[in-house]
Amino acid sequence: MKGRDMTNPWSANLKKYLWTLVLIWTLGIIASLGWNIYQQKQSSLSFARASAEISYNKDLIYRRWISKQGGVYVPVSEMTPANPYLKVPNRDIMTSNGLLLTLVNPAYMTRQINELAMEMHDFHGHITSLNPIRPENLPDSWEAEALKKFERGTKESVSIEIMTSGKEYFRFMRPFVTEKSCLKCHAVQGYKEGDIRGEISVSIPMEPLRAIERSRMAELTIAHSFLWIIGLVGIGAGTKRLRNQTLVREKLEEELFSLSITDSLTGLLNRRGFLFLAEQQLKLAERNKSGMVLFFADLDGLKWINDTLGHEEGDKALIEATTVLKETFRASDIIARLGGDEYSVLTADITEENSEAFTTRLQSLIDTQNKQDNRRYRLSISVGCSYYDPENPCSLDELMASADKLMYEQKNIKKGLLPQGASLSSR
Repeated sequence: MKGRDMTNPWSANLKKYLWTLVLIWTLGIIASLGWNIYQQKQSSLSFARASAEISYNKDLIYRRWISKQGGVYVPVSEMTPANPYLKVPNRDIMTSNGLLLTLVNPAYMTRQINELAMEMHDFHGHITSLNPIRPENLPDSWEAEALKKFERGTKESVSIEIMTSGKEYFRFMRPFVTEKSCLKCHAVQGYKEGDIRGEISVSIPMEPLRAIERSRMAELTIAHSFLWIIGLVGIGAGTKRLRNQTLVREKLEEELFSLSITDSLTGLLNRRGFLFLAEQQLKLAERNKSGMVLFFADLDGLKWINDTLGHEEGDKALIEATTVLKETFRASDIIARLGGDEYSVLTADITEENSEAFTTRLQSLIDTQNKQDNRRYRLSISVGCSYYDPENPCSLDELMASADKLMYEQKNIKKGLLPQGASLSSR
């Protein structure tokens, strides 16, 4: 309907709501994916830590067992030569059948086991201290920093590091305390029972865990992508259904509004519709400083037609008057039947002088209608018009009152010109 914004607030914001829903869903999927990836990374770290702790505890158990045994004798070989750093009596002995044996202490055994683990599984184990007997047991920079922290009371050191090989490792280190059985080899270094003698460092390669992590992340990404797409399809389907329902409701509202401002007989605006649009046009004219003319028209003798010829003929007369008015005025003009035999027309963007052209055309069309054969009455319309001056603005009520007054003046003049006893049936 011209002049009325029929846009429903929900319809206007439907696109905004849709994108908000898509954004929320997308952020939810991203958050879920991020959380799952984080959990996967934490799982990799937890697995690496568990492996490192198992390796550390294994080394500690082996060392404690062999330490309590005072060491073990094994045949001297290329793999296990005599330990030059072990300064104890009976380090090397000969069996009765001539087999040379050498004493393997806990440190020597741990080193050999760690070398074997590195060959087989790339697990790095290292026994070290700030004051090692064997020079090869000197700590690297990370281990040295951890040893200093242990002296200050730290119980454990853990981090992800890139080692000299360029590979990523999970590094785990804990101190071990001097026990009574350890003093057999380390008393000469000044250690006492209960002292922190050194540490066992375990380095777990991260690449196998990262490979699992990457595979799992790819699966999570694909799964979340499908879930995201399914969600978007659901949002789209729901939005489409809601949009269709909204369009149906808007159409019904439009129809109801149209019915509420439309005259059912003539199809013109009714009084409510006219007042609604005329007020808007008045504001526009005031803003643009443009002139308007308001016409008031009255179908003469409608009561006589209804009483004499019947209401059906009266309705035809109203429809005929409507047709004449539509042909007289422009499509952009606001034409309405206010009720009964009264009409109003609001014409925009014209001067007061131009209004006469409309009344002249109207009378010409009326005369043409009255020349038709077999007419049972003469068509007659009384008209009054008032000009809206943008330099001297007035209200719609004032404009209508002025036009109505002029219309009734013309109507009275017409009555005065009719011969005594004449009616609309006179030709």
